[in-house]
Amino acid sequence: MPRACAICGKTAAYGYNVSHSKVHTHRRFDANLHPAVIDGAKLLVCTRCRRNQTKDARMAKKKERARR
Repeated sequence: MPRACAICGKTAAYGYNVSHSKVHTHRRFDANLHPAVIDGAKLLVCTRCRRNQTKDARMAKKKERARR
């Protein structure tokens, strides 16, 4: 299973660790992925997509209450 967000496809980014003496060593910045249940399916989702899903659901409920 690839370590990528199921919604946006975000994967690892690459960069450097930089020490005090300015020595650059390669490193990998992994995506911040968490399991989430979306439409009954368990998916690995990045925190930004998870936040947007929660926010969209909250806004939909708010609109529904406003219609009543």
